Parts: sequence; C-alpha cells; structure tokens
Amino acid sequence: MERAQFSGIRALVLGAETAAGRVLATALAAAGAHTAIVAASPDATVAFEVQRLSRRIGAASQAIDATNEMAVRVMTRQLSKRLGGLDLLLFCADLGDGTADALALAARFAAREIARTGEGAIVIALPGGTAADIPPLAAEYEPKGVRVLALDLPPQPDEAWAREVLERLP
Repeated sequence: MERAQFSGIRALVLGAETAAGRVLATALAAAGAHTAIVAASPDATVAFEVQRLSRRIGAASQAIDATNEMAVRVMTRQLSKRLGGLDLLLFCADLGDGTADALALAARFAAREIARTGEGAIVIALPGGTAADIPPLAAEYEPKGVRVLALDLPPQPDEAWAREVLERLP
C-alpha cells in the first residue's frame, strides 16, 4: 500500500479493540490517513490496548461507551475537530445486543461530520448480520453524500484483508 494513497483522508475507527479494527486502523495509518481510533467500551483493559495501538501507529485515541448517545456525539465531534474534519467511519465495534444501537448512533454523528466537509463513507466491518443494517442507513445518508458499505469479515482479519479493504474504499 502506497503511503500517499490515503494522504489527507481523515478516518475514525470505532471498535479499534477488535481484530478487524486493529488491522484496519494500522493499514489506514500506514497508507497515510489521519487516523483516530476509539475503543467501543470504557473498560480499562480495552482502553489501555487501544491506547498502545494509538502510540504505535500515531493515531489519536479514546475509549467510550458506544451505546451512550452523548458519549458518541462528543467523541465524534472532538475527533473530527482534531482531524480537521471526517471523511470515513470504519465501524468495527461488536457489542453484542448493543451493536445495532451503537451503529445507528455512530452513523448519525459521523454522517453529520462527513457532511460538514463534503462527502465520504461509513464502512461496517462486523461478523454476520450487517447486510440488514445497510439499506436503512444507505437510504438515510447516501442522499447527503455519505456512502454506506458493509465488508465481508473473515474469521481472522489480517494485513492482506486490510489492504484489500482499503483498495475498495471510495
């Protein structure tokens, strides 16, 4: 992956504690994107792991309760300001029963930030069940210039998978 390929792209990875989140955040940063990573749980151990990843790849980081509307709104706005805008949300947070709610919140606030600066994408990388979430999100956000995509998530996301994903991004 060429470093300049994503130069200037401002990306937020929510669910950076997951295998998919880690490899995608690492690949984005290596490809030159301005990257912010967020743990979808305020658990101290999870937050520590995401903070270690952020230092390794040179990304801003936070840990939040991704099912809490105010936490998601504040986090999205703060990191968008820090990045100078937002072009891409990669949603990788697998929160069990709270995943659909967290996805809806993250999509709403990320779409708002993306629309402020032009157009971009919301990309969902979750095991199974994501196809059902795409039509309503796409219908709501695509008219605003925000593309919504779902990724096929392999059992063990790796660097090769992350490179393939980045090649498919708008």
